[in-house]
Amino acid sequence: MLIAAGCYCAYRYYESDVLPEKQLDEADEKQLELFNEVKPRLPENNEDSAKDDTQESLLEAAEEVNDAIVAWLTIPGTHIDYPVCQAEDNDFYLHNGFDGQYNYELGCPFLDYRCEGDFSGFNSIVYGHHMTRQRMFADIDLFKDEAFFNGHNTGQLILNNDVHTVQFFAYLNVYPTAPAYHAVFVMDSEKQEYLEYIEETADHCTLSVDELMDMFSSDDGDSFDDLHLLLLSTCTYEFDDARGILVGLIE
Repeated sequence: MLIAAGCYCAYRYYESDVLPEKQLDEADEKQLELFNEVKPRLPENNEDSAKDDTQESLLEAAEEVNDAIVAWLTIPGTHIDYPVCQAEDNDFYLHNGFDGQYNYELGCPFLDYRCEGDFSGFNSIVYGHHMTRQRMFADIDLFKDEAFFNGHNTGQLILNNDVHTVQFFAYLNVYPTAPAYHAVFVMDSEKQEYLEYIEETADHCTLSVDELMDMFSSDDGDSFDDLHLLLLSTCTYEFDDARGILVGLIE
């Protein structure tokens, strides 16, 4: 009986812990190989990243695999170096990889379906899983440490025809129903209220609303036309359904 019980426990451990992690490892290795094949290769001289209409897309290689790609996101000093896709809902890429195939819940970073696919809206929200071994968006969790945040406050967002620097200025720890996930804005007053919410809610924030308004104000009074936020969201486990959100400016 004891031997049988021991064998059963070992089997249950293999089924519940060892096998899922093995499947994740294999899916991750396969997906990283694909990412390496399709990652944009930027020109060495990138002072003027804008491309004219006659040039091929910077995401051309990735688009040949999946035309749902909208960007490539990189944060130096982290493991985040991934394509970003967009589907008709916020469910598909929670379970499927960049190639559109199920990959044992590893998923692929994706842009909220409510957001503009070219990141031209006021708020662009990108989601990714928090997986073991710092896979996918697990490194977002590191930004809760202010020293780490200050040392890794820039990223790169590659679109099909341009390369943008992202300046990260805030980190939030919220519930999934928080106002941070508001994606559609009509009035400038709504945008200002949203920025005030970020400043008040953030664990740390390096740009105030007043500073942002000074940066983006114009003579005709349209303060937010050129202000484009990028939010990176993942689970962080401080409490039930906790979410960590890294907030940046797309420059």
